Amino acid sequence: MGGVSKDIIEEIRSRCDIVDVIGSYVQLKRAGSNTYKGLCPFHQEKTPSFHVDASRQMYHCFGCGKGGDVFRFFMDRENVGFYDALHMLASRVGVIIPEDSGGGERDREEERRRADARERLYRINETFAGLFYRHLVKHPDSPAARYLAGRGIPLEIAEKFKIGAVPDQWTACLDTGRKLGYSAEEMLAAGLVARKEETGRYYDQFKGRLAFAIENEHGRVVGFSARSLEAKPLNGRKYVNTPETAIFKKGNLLYALPLARKMMSEKNMAILCEGQLDTIAFHRAGFECAVAPQGTAFTENQARMLKRHANRIFLAFDADAAGQKAILRAVEILLPLSMEINVIRIPGGKDPDELFAHGGAAAVSAAVEGAVSWLRILCDGLPERFDFASPVGRASAVSEVVRYLRLVTNPVESEIYVRNTAEALGVSEEAVYSELRQAHLQERRAADFRRANDGESANVSATTSPAVEAERIAPALLTMLELALADENAARYLAEAVPHDELAASGAGGKALDLVINAALNGEHDHASQLLGDFLREHPVPALSAALVRETVYADREKALAESVSQWRRMRFRERRVALTNQLRAAADDEEKLRILGELQKLNQESLKQKR
Repeated sequence: MGGVSKDIIEEIRSRCDIVDVIGSYVQLKRAGSNTYKGLCPFHQEKTPSFHVDASRQMYHCFGCGKGGDVFRFFMDRENVGFYDALHMLASRVGVIIPEDSGGGERDREEERRRADARERLYRINETFAGLFYRHLVKHPDSPAARYLAGRGIPLEIAEKFKIGAVPDQWTACLDTGRKLGYSAEEMLAAGLVARKEETGRYYDQFKGRLAFAIENEHGRVVGFSARSLEAKPLNGRKYVNTPETAIFKKGNLLYALPLARKMMSEKNMAILCEGQLDTIAFHRAGFECAVAPQGTAFTENQARMLKRHANRIFLAFDADAAGQKAILRAVEILLPLSMEINVIRIPGGKDPDELFAHGGAAAVSAAVEGAVSWLRILCDGLPERFDFASPVGRASAVSEVVRYLRLVTNPVESEIYVRNTAEALGVSEEAVYSELRQAHLQERRAADFRRANDGESANVSATTSPAVEAERIAPALLTMLELALADENAARYLAEAVPHDELAASGAGGKALDLVINAALNGEHDHASQLLGDFLREHPVPALSAALVRETVYADREKALAESVSQWRRMRFRERRVALTNQLRAAADDEEKLRILGELQKLNQESLKQKR
């Protein structure tokens, strides 16, 4: 089991929303924009001290000190080791972990080879995203440039969203890629080129199209969605997407998510659109929390991704029959996640892109402000499908709504939905409750039948989880850690202000801060919480997990940062002075005493400089 690849581990992590996982053990209540609270599952308590941070995907109990990521929770709650927890969570979210063949070094070498190949795919896609944008800029009269101009999309927006133009030649990408050192097989694996089965010849997949670069949750380009600029596309498809590759999984991608995450978390709000142009229109109108599924229907994985950033979702789909069907399908996926679901209705049957083009930001804002509950959308459409003058017709309408209400897991939400349904359909609340109880009873019977025919039980060998490490961390270090986690610029400042070797020698707290600083320097600050989650599995220090879920408000962040650095330096000076004084007392001869006195004098001079 020790051979589980990092990619598989990250796939499991991405599908496990910590609020959902912990919520299956503990009743959690929202206590902030990204924070949930509940009674700790690890010790007896009457007042909730157990906190879960949905944004950072971390938990911490301020009572018993346990904390960490979703893997750490499962390890502690189920009393298993990391790889047992990994397999249990994989089963929960439908990830298949390849069996370890026991090949030792040979398997590790194969895993390294696959990791290198994946990295090459990332580089290929990122390289061509830049090339496509530059081709767009260099050819202002090209069909792609004219198309964007016609849609009112300036070049700075194209650059921000990594939109570009693909040369209108059958082997332009193939030839360019070869010159850059990429083989035809690598570009085929990346989905940039295709190959004719009859002749074996390679050709460009997106020839002459407008290309929207698609990024994964971590902001790396994994593929493209390419729009035809011809009235009648050669292959009949308006859009051609990168096929499924080692890094491009449509069901796990949301267009513009890296750009939307910040506002999602700040406003506790996400807008789900149908396509790229609608998403861009919302961003331009000031709603930089808009995303779109990538060339596929909305999936449960995508819903969990949104839940990690926001609890309110606004659906902005077309008003036609297909759009209404997509709305209700999304509702089915979102309701079990206990999310507030609203529907944005675009006046005149337009799409968001058209609305922004003709009415600007004000029209888009008005449409968002006028959003209504999904339940109203469903109930408003029922009279067209059912005869409300007939008892059978009205009963069928109630059954149709209950088909969705049975997915609601929160009792308070369920009560409100039942009340609104009864009012909208002109029936009693008890009638709706009766229908809902019947639906739940049928579900339980079906589940019992499946279990009786399944005959499988999970046999898990428990191992003792590591004891929580009791380690004190200096307040100044904790303040620096909190500020570095909250602000990438703060982390970069600390890279200059606090020496790496001092942090490395300062226990788990120093190593944790060093991880965050390095993540910022490497352009991976968004993953800092994830890196600390991995660190906490090996070093379960309560003060660290507390820092990850604590919502500390600083009136002046810059002042707090400067003061914490000063406190840290004073503390380090005191520690070094004590160490040198002890060495002086134990010095064996005058020469050693002179050397130590010289170091003490130098230390005092440094201290004076810092005070100035």
